[in-house]
Amino acid sequence: MKHAVIEDASVELLELFDEVSKEAKVEKNAIPPINKMIYWWTRKPLVVGRAMALASTLQNVDDVKQLLEPLNGKTRTYVYTPDVAKYAEKLVRDTKQIKVLDPFGGAGNLVLPAVQLGLDVTVSDYNPLAYLIERSVLEFPVKYGQKLVDDFTKYANQVIDKTREECGKFFQENHLVYLWCWCVKCPHCEQRVPLTNQMYIVKTSKKKIGVKFIPKNKDFTVEIILNMSKEEGTKFTQKRGIAKCISCTNTIDHDSITEDISKRKDREIIAIQIQNHKGRDYILPNDEDKKIYKESLKYFESKRFEFEKDNLIPKEEITATDGFSNRLWPYNIKKWNEFFDERQLVVLCTFLKNTKLVCAQIKDPEYRGVIALYLAEILAKRVNVSGFGTLWDKTRETPQHALTLRQPRIVYNFAEVNPFVSVLGSFPNIVKNIFKGIVFAQSLKNFPKCRLKSVTNSHDSKFDIIITDPPYGDDVQYGEMSEFFYVWVYRIMKDFFSELPMKVPLDEDFCESPGRFGNKKLASEFFEKGLKKSFVSMNDKLKDDGLLIVFFAHSSTEAWNQLLASIKEANFKVVSSYSIHTESISNVIAREKASFMSSIVVVCRKILEPSEAYFEDLIPQIEDKIKNMLKQIPDEKLLSLPITDLLIMVYGKVLEASTQHTEFKSYQKDF
Repeated sequence: MKHAVIEDASVELLELFDEVSKEAKVEKNAIPPINKMIYWWTRKPLVVGRAMALASTLQNVDDVKQLLEPLNGKTRTYVYTPDVAKYAEKLVRDTKQIKVLDPFGGAGNLVLPAVQLGLDVTVSDYNPLAYLIERSVLEFPVKYGQKLVDDFTKYANQVIDKTREECGKFFQENHLVYLWCWCVKCPHCEQRVPLTNQMYIVKTSKKKIGVKFIPKNKDFTVEIILNMSKEEGTKFTQKRGIAKCISCTNTIDHDSITEDISKRKDREIIAIQIQNHKGRDYILPNDEDKKIYKESLKYFESKRFEFEKDNLIPKEEITATDGFSNRLWPYNIKKWNEFFDERQLVVLCTFLKNTKLVCAQIKDPEYRGVIALYLAEILAKRVNVSGFGTLWDKTRETPQHALTLRQPRIVYNFAEVNPFVSVLGSFPNIVKNIFKGIVFAQSLKNFPKCRLKSVTNSHDSKFDIIITDPPYGDDVQYGEMSEFFYVWVYRIMKDFFSELPMKVPLDEDFCESPGRFGNKKLASEFFEKGLKKSFVSMNDKLKDDGLLIVFFAHSSTEAWNQLLASIKEANFKVVSSYSIHTESISNVIAREKASFMSSIVVVCRKILEPSEAYFEDLIPQIEDKIKNMLKQIPDEKLLSLPITDLLIMVYGKVLEASTQHTEFKSYQKDF
């Protein structure tokens, strides 16, 4: 590869990347259609991927800017297909001659823009769920075109209609969302206590609706309060894992709560969101609601043997994620099927069964697997709004998926979505989202090579550019977390993709998972060794004149030391670095970790000849790099920069200075 503009860190490029960051922030909220096809934990904004692809292949910053436009307009940049002819003209070579690899492909967002530009792209991932997502987004929409769009809707509706015929009777037609509370028995007075951290069920600028619990004969009744006051709305029966009895007002500790739920599994519908002539409203459950719910439990029991015989119920064990435990285990939820209510299991298992029946009608076995994949994604999205972890957003009056907090956990006041009506999380809504994702993905004129491979596996050829977003320590335990979906998806896809493993493999799932090792130190050592192996392998896959572009977003000193050690171990040198906004606010909050709103983009070249330097000379070099960087930033902008973004920029300069040589010495004997 010739010298690329991304290596210069010029003022013009810094200003352009600042505009890209602004666009990326808006894109995160706009949500590209492919992001709604199925949940994946980390997705880089498409505009960032496009900026990286252009800046790593072109030599002129004005050309990059021209091909990125429009930025920060009324319409998002990702909506516009780049001018490939103009790009090829600026490139002065055939786009297909540039080979690009992302070995930690995830959902494919980072390299989709490179595919749009016509580059020869390979995307791979060790995780089989990621591999399936990549093929559903990057390959099949282009390969099968309009036929896939038409057939997806046709077959999806067939499966939904069959499922509605069997399970529709368990939901009333105008009922949208059921709002539940877990209940425990007070150990002091035996009062039944519903658990909720507030009384509001709606809290918007125009509406304040809530519930009131009234003790009655050791049980309780519920009253819906319109125009609820702040004083009433902020009352609670449970906060931070400690409950308060609604009768005797004594506290109930967390251990008592978890033990009660694990043994009695007591829960109650406290309100229902409905659709009427006025719009959306809230009512109390009536006798009919309770009757049809009980009928769903009986129906599940009558179908249990059939479901188990056909292996439709996911009874795989939930593995530890935190040390020797998991957030679900204290509630006696040890297998994946135990995370779901019987009514939810009836719907999920019936949909799974009907997917197999409908796919069996498709004659072409290869195409049958393609359709099955998108139907499996419908099921996965439904799984994500089922179970005991679905939150209720009172400010939007909508459910939030079970992985809003990045891993499944018990929510004491959870929501259950009617699968057959038009509401967020229902089958009709899910089909619309996946349909739009397929249509959007058809803007690609070619498709990449998608591979189910570890980063350490070999490839057929060497690459000009590797652009990737590797795992960040303990940020996400991809192997363990993706089982949430994979136990369902595999039941469909195992018949069509023979390369899929029964379980998500962990041997080369290079993340920091204390639950996997039962020890944080061992988990950290595994990640550090894995990251080093990854960089060494990427060096081997890269041409001698190739570029490595790595995203990194973590604030811990340990994580940065691991990145530095990996770069040096693999004989890379950092030639430039940038801070670009890539993370959504909700993700950073949900992680509960020291993650950044921005990522550092580290641009590396191979070190082809060994060289040495003295440590004492390194410090002044770092200081000079930081001073020069700060001089390029106007004072008003410098003062407005978040401290975390400034830290990222400083870290980048440290990496640049400390990776230029293969060996460091000291003028001091005892260094």
